[in-house]
Amino acid sequence: MKTFCSTARVLLVLPLLGFLFAVGFAETANAAELKELGRWSGFPDWVTSVRFSPDGKTLAAGSYDVVNLRDVESQKETATLRVRGGFNHALAFSPDGRQLAIGTYQRIDVWDVADAKRLKQLKGSKGYVRGLIWNGDRLLSAGEDGHVRVWNAADGALVNDFQPVDQPILGLALSPDGNAVAIACGDESRLSKPGQVAVLSLESGEILKKFDSHELPVLCVAFASDGKLLLSGSIDEHVNLNDVESGETKSFFGGHSRPVNAVCPLPETPLVASGSGGRFKGKNELRVWQLSDGTNIADVEAHEQPISSVSVNADGLIAAGSRDKSVSLWRVEGTETDATSGATVVYPVPTTYLVDTEKKPLIRVGVIGLDTSHSIAFTKAFNSDSPNPQLDGMHVVAAYPYGSRKIESSMTRIPGYTEEMKKLGVEITESIAELLEKVDCVLLETNDGHPHLEQVREVIAAGKPVFVDKPIAGSLKDCLEIFKLAEEKGVPLFSSSSLRFMEGAQKARSGDWGQITGCDAYSPCSLEETHPDLFWYGIHGVEILFTVMGPDVETVTRASQEGTDVVVGVWKDGRIGTFRGIRSGKGGYGGTAFSDKGTNQLAGFSGYVPLIVEIAEFFRTGEPPVTKEETIAIYAFMEAADESKRRGGVPVSIQEVLEQARNAPSSK
Repeated sequence: MKTFCSTARVLLVLPLLGFLFAVGFAETANAAELKELGRWSGFPDWVTSVRFSPDGKTLAAGSYDVVNLRDVESQKETATLRVRGGFNHALAFSPDGRQLAIGTYQRIDVWDVADAKRLKQLKGSKGYVRGLIWNGDRLLSAGEDGHVRVWNAADGALVNDFQPVDQPILGLALSPDGNAVAIACGDESRLSKPGQVAVLSLESGEILKKFDSHELPVLCVAFASDGKLLLSGSIDEHVNLNDVESGETKSFFGGHSRPVNAVCPLPETPLVASGSGGRFKGKNELRVWQLSDGTNIADVEAHEQPISSVSVNADGLIAAGSRDKSVSLWRVEGTETDATSGATVVYPVPTTYLVDTEKKPLIRVGVIGLDTSHSIAFTKAFNSDSPNPQLDGMHVVAAYPYGSRKIESSMTRIPGYTEEMKKLGVEITESIAELLEKVDCVLLETNDGHPHLEQVREVIAAGKPVFVDKPIAGSLKDCLEIFKLAEEKGVPLFSSSSLRFMEGAQKARSGDWGQITGCDAYSPCSLEETHPDLFWYGIHGVEILFTVMGPDVETVTRASQEGTDVVVGVWKDGRIGTFRGIRSGKGGYGGTAFSDKGTNQLAGFSGYVPLIVEIAEFFRTGEPPVTKEETIAIYAFMEAADESKRRGGVPVSIQEVLEQARNAPSSK
């Protein structure tokens, strides 16, 4: 993997019971491989759950309104259960395998497996049931209403009802002794609110242990076979290892590069299977790794869309269900069995990539410009006493305060923000040159886009990766010049609004909603006389539009009134996208995405954290999450909107404004 920061692409670790656990992976060969044994599709929608029967001979897979049953050996379908309750997020076989409990919207169905008949319905849940476990003659459930319920499996009577948390429960696990359950909590629509993991007494509902080490919603939990460790997977892309006795999170597995949606220890082995996938395309990985030290044993990009559920059986088979409407079946090959113990012995893998955590901070971040609240917010995220795990190993160490020379509202903030930065442990430098001697990468945060070209010249000359906050420049000409300089010197650079990473925009971008046919986006659009109209604040809504539609816009037409702008873009393939800039009435951020599958609202903005996480990954890898071509297209769109306004609202070609900018006199 190519490295850009001078501190190198180091991998963080935390101690666990005498071992070290890797957060990422070096380029090392796997000890084994995952061999695909079968795959089947034909489901009506996402496969949201998979579960082996206790004898491992039957596999159940839940999708929208249906649950499919298959014989594992022949891989032939044995039954299709018409549940008709929406998505079936949770499945649980009875201990004898004769009954299957299915968690769907606001209810639990219990079916006879052999006869494929519904026996009873357990009602009372609100929202989807997201976890089900059979515990002897009791059935345990948990769901989006934050309740854990205990049912008498024989007659369906409700025995206990606990509400231990004020968040949706997205995962459920039973302790090996059967006396406690673990819950994975979080609100997938509110990513700014951290998730929780808790262990509850089944007798009283009392919280016995609580783990707050995930900064984002927690999606799944599973106990290790001895019950001493609790594994929790999260949108933060980690599997945390929580010590049940001490109540401390000892370490985490960070091999996934997308949210971890499922985690399952393999029975009678020291191995764990986990599945991932998220809002971006790719990295829908099934990984098998060693519980003791995090060694990656085998991995495969198993599906075209996120893996939503994983189940394992006693024979070592692994089933994965995916949003691509399919199920795959796998076996780990390349391991050998110890003749005396019967345990799987894993071939050794080099672990020279392990790095002692005492060497932090590993990547030193510098800030240019203390005339915007972004400087403070970003620094607080990086320098938190309990940072988001994806920001571990990064620290803002120095800042150069001066930015805007013309915008009074920005200039007056500098003294106060400078003092705040000092309180956060950040050294204030007298020049950009002094700052660059102390840091490995740079956040260019100056609120005013006009000084950006001058400021970024020094950063690029020093070869430091740089994130340039919006607007990337005060003109399209300067925008082009900034990317030209970075490309000539081979310096990683990108710019983005935080609105790009709102949940709805990313779902549209990743194809979750189908093929996009159009988009209407909106945002506040206050003006600043020193900047082109949309550069100052309209950039947020325009960035939403381009996140959904892509960069290939061809012409732009603008209608403008005192309180509103409406800008219409026609893309090269004939699609139409609009931006509404709001200056009167109540504003907000959002829009509508149109696709071949329907209409969806663009919502789910959760603050700066998703952008900051992307910046951190960019600093580690040097790989921008937004291409220069798309950013240039965004600023050409906004410049063309200004030109259309100047011409009375006629269509303006993107190519025309780009040529004008390229031929304009060079900036100093």
